[in-house]
Amino acid sequence: NNGCSNGNRTAITVTVYPLPVVTDEEVIICEGSSKTLSSGISGMQYLWSTGETTQQITVTTGGNYSVIITSPAPENCSSTKNITVIENTKPMIENVIVKGSSATVIMSSIGDYEYSLDNFYFQDSNVFEINTGGQYTAYVKDKNGCGQDNKLFDVLSFPKFFTPNNDGVNDYWTVEGMQFYLGSKVTIFDKFGKLIIQLQGKKTWNGTFNGKNLPSTDYWYVFKLNDDQPDTRGHFTLKR
Repeated sequence: NNGCSNGNRTAITVTVYPLPVVTDEEVIICEGSSKTLSSGISGMQYLWSTGETTQQITVTTGGNYSVIITSPAPENCSSTKNITVIENTKPMIENVIVKGSSATVIMSSIGDYEYSLDNFYFQDSNVFEINTGGQYTAYVKDKNGCGQDNKLFDVLSFPKFFTPNNDGVNDYWTVEGMQFYLGSKVTIFDKFGKLIIQLQGKKTWNGTFNGKNLPSTDYWYVFKLNDDQPDTRGHFTLKR
């Protein structure tokens, strides 16, 4: 550009060394266990964020880890690989809340869980619809194999009707699951508020009062679990 002649030219060889090819990772570790993290490339120099200089390291807690991978001389080219370690805690059931026919499993731990009532068929939802009163077991397991927990719970079922005609089907009105609550009781009234009977434990009512059949109509009940819980009230139908 300044009018100088090109004169003699000298060829210069430029060598471009490739950077080590790395891929960031996200791995899961179970609470109380260990996990091996790898740089993914052999024959290099390594410097981990933990200060270690091996191709692989072992960690026991969650967190963000990184490793600087440097190719041998004369290249000495470096890349950084980042590894996020997610620590899953062991499943721990805090409680099972039952409202009507709906049972909800409440966890005290955080993780990716699935739920079951038979320890065989599992679902993602922690809510179950249960139509029959009784005692059940809730099972919870971590999807990544980080443990399992279970808890017993009881479901109360108040029949909407019964048919005391001695045909062997629905001849008695029974609160299913009541037998698992010691001290609980249910009191039955007619539509005028007259006390008909009081049941405790697994006792049933056959639709009689003082040995005589009562008419087909609606009857009301008050269920008392204990002194710390509010009463449950409702009604049902006697059909003959």
